[in-house]
This record gives sequence, structure tokens and C-alpha cells, in this order.
Amino acid sequence: MVRQGLPRVAGAAGGEAAAERVSAAGPAQSDATDDASRSATNPAGAAATDAGTTGVAATDAGVTDAQATAPAATPPARAGGRRGLPRTASTDTAAPGDAGDAGVAEAATGPSANSGTAADIGVAAAPAAPGRRQGMPRPAAAASAPATSPASSTPGVPAAPAASAAPVVTSPAAVAPSQPVVKITTPAAPATPVDGAKSGRSRLVRGGMVAVALLVLMAAVVLVARWLVTLEPVQGFLAQYPGESELPHGAPVGIPAWLGWQHFFNVFFMVLIIRSGWQVRTQRRPPASWTPRWGANPKKISITLWLHQSLDILWLVNGAIFVVLLAATGQWMRVVPTSWDVIPNALSAALQYVSLDWPTENGWVNYNSLQVLAYFVTIFIAAPLAAVSGFRMSAMWPAKAKRLSSAYPIEVARAMHFPVMLYFVGFIVVHVTLVLATGALRNLNHMYGGQDAVNWFGFWIFFASLLVIVGGWFAARPLVLAPIASLFGKVGR
Repeated sequence: MVRQGLPRVAGAAGGEAAAERVSAAGPAQSDATDDASRSATNPAGAAATDAGTTGVAATDAGVTDAQATAPAATPPARAGGRRGLPRTASTDTAAPGDAGDAGVAEAATGPSANSGTAADIGVAAAPAAPGRRQGMPRPAAAASAPATSPASSTPGVPAAPAASAAPVVTSPAAVAPSQPVVKITTPAAPATPVDGAKSGRSRLVRGGMVAVALLVLMAAVVLVARWLVTLEPVQGFLAQYPGESELPHGAPVGIPAWLGWQHFFNVFFMVLIIRSGWQVRTQRRPPASWTPRWGANPKKISITLWLHQSLDILWLVNGAIFVVLLAATGQWMRVVPTSWDVIPNALSAALQYVSLDWPTENGWVNYNSLQVLAYFVTIFIAAPLAAVSGFRMSAMWPAKAKRLSSAYPIEVARAMHFPVMLYFVGFIVVHVTLVLATGALRNLNHMYGGQDAVNWFGFWIFFASLLVIVGGWFAARPLVLAPIASLFGKVGR
């Protein structure tokens, strides 16, 4: 028959043998056993238990035999009586010693032994509530098993009252509550959005300030010029040099039709050349590439650069035809200075323009000296510089010409090309302004109509040429350029 009682702990073999002898003693010894058990109880331990002085909680699986029990004292057994298990004041488990034939040993543990045990195992003792009686605590391993007295299995022996389990009080240092690890991160500073409207307004403000400054400067220059023309020496200079030089004998009169067509093509190519050149300078990622079909090692370039160089070639062809026709028809005498008095006459014309007392315009017969110098610089100086610097920077420059490359470095060409472009922009702005401000209908008839008359004929031709230029401006994009460029090379990404 299997007996269940208090859990067995290490070194309790003698207690098990004693329990078996008690079971064999029979019902005749039950009363004596009860009396002996009650009389053998430690009075001090019982008093401590009744007062509820201390309650010790075992940590995990019970207290080991070496740490949890104090040295056992084995009192002499009475003849004819058996001692039961004593009730201790504050022990976790009462480990009975080996009593031999005399009976079950009594574990005599007092408060000092309990405190020592608690110190050895690192358990914090908590005082029990007043007025509450605590019995023997149940070990963790036997918490779910019913507490049965050893004599309860013996017929006729009343079962001992079940000991109430003491509340388990654990030390905060022994069992730390698991807390979630909170990761504290400093939020990044939000990026300040770029206020496009504010940026646009600031650009407009800067542009307005620049425009106002230019107007103020121009007004100051005009005032100074008008003050100068009131001086007698300046008036004598203007009388001696009216602003234009005499043409050589046999100079042609009027502007032929071919010159009007040349003028239109020159404006068309120049506008697109300036646009594509600026794109080449500012584009970071070209929309397409172009590779020529000739050459041993063809160099791939952007399709925008291909357009720029193609327009340059057409502009140079138009310019060459223009120069040839100038020389063949004698029109060169109208745009090439033939006398040194062109310089003082140019200064006189400039002073008249600035003072708003403009010189007499008669472009059908003769240009004033300032116009002659401007046309001469544009045709015979600025245009060749633009062509030579552009050729040096292009892939058509002979790479094997070491001496020529060292004599004309590419850095010089780059430093020259952009200022020449700015000169052309300035020339176009000033030229168009003066054409419109000094008799627009007559000047447009000279340039596009081939006649010296004041009517709208030349204006409508000029207007049609503007439509063609605007159409070419918007058509100069990869969707339109790619099929044309593919005729002369390979277009890719």
C-alpha cells in the first residue's frame, strides 16, 4: 500500500523506516502517540507560530538538506510512547534525522536557526499578519500534492490537521520583474521644405531690383549726355563729325533681296545656336546621344551638342555665302570702314543716341559710323572667333595635331567661346531695339522688303519669319531631332 504524506527530502531514510514501524504498531498506541506528540512540542516554537512572527518563502524547488535544516537534536524516546512530527515556528521543511529504533527525530529549530537558514539561501523573511497562525509551508515541488499526516494511513489513527501553506514572499532582488526594453530614439529634425513660391518671389524681387538699378543708371547716363551736348566744345565736335563717314566712290545704293534672305537665315540659325549652346552648357543628363558613322573611333556626343554643331555648320555656310556675295556685289563698302574718321563719327553717333537726340537714319543709302563698326566687328571678328573656338572644342579637331593643340589649347577656346556668345546676344538686343525705335516700318522694309518705303510689306515678312523661328525653337527637341540625326549617325541613350 502506497502512503502519501509530507514530501521526502534528502537524508530521510530513517524517517521512512520509523513511519513503517508506526503503521505496524496498531491502534493500541494511537492515544499514547497523540499525547506524546502534544507533550513533546516545543513551547517556544508554538508560541512563535501562534504569534505569527515570521514566514519564510522557499525560492524555486525547495531547500536543500545542507542549507535548509539546522543540526537535529535527538531527544531520548519515552518508553511505550511515540513522538510525532513537531510544528516549527518558521522553517521551510523539517528534515527528520535518523532515530533508529527509538522513533522519529524532532527537528529543533528556533528563531536563530531560521534566520541563519534564510541568510544562507538568500530568502527574505516577511512578518506574518498578526492573529494569523501559520503552519508548515509546502515546498514548491509538493505544492499540488495533498498534505497527509503519516498516521492518517494507519487505521484508527486520526489524521493530523493539514498545515496551511505560508504565503510565498520573494525578494525583489531575487526575482526581478521583466520589463520591456524601451528604445529611446531622438527623432530626426524634419527637413525644411523648400518654399517654391517664396523662392520665386525672391528671384522676382532680385530681378526687379536689377531692372530698377539699370533704369536709374540709364537715366543718369542720359542726364550726363544731355548736359555734355550743351557745352560749346562738344557742340563743335558734333558739327565737325556728324556721325557718318562718306562712302567710297561707286558704292552701291539700297539693299538687294538676297541680303534680306541672308539676314533671315542668319537670325534663324543664331537664335537656335544660342539656345542649343546654352542647353549644352547647363544640361546635366542629355536626353539622347548621337554617334557618327564615320571614323575609326567615333566619339559619342549628346544629341543637343549634335544639334548645336549642325546649326553651326549651317550658319557658317550661310556666312560664307554672305561674305562672298558682299565681295561680289560691292556691298562690303557699306559695312567695312574705309576711313579713319569712322572713329570720331562713331563717338558722335553714340553721344547722340545716349542724349536721345538720335542721328538721322538713312540706312538705304549709308549707315552711320557706329553701325558700320558694329557690323564690321560682328561679321569679321565675332563670327570667326565663334567658329574657331567652337571648332577647337568639337570632335572634328585633329587629335594627332600635337603642336597645333599646344599652340591653341582647348582652355583658351572655352574662355573665348562663351563671351563671344554673350556679345551676339547683346548685339541682337540692341540691334532689334534700334530697328523698332528709329522707324520700324521703314527699317523692316529695308531689311525684308527690299524697298525704301513706309508700308506694312516688310513688317508682315518679318512677322512670318518670327513664326518660323518660334516653330524651330519648339521643334528642337529629341522627338523631332532623333529621326533627322539618325540619317547621319546612330541615336541612342
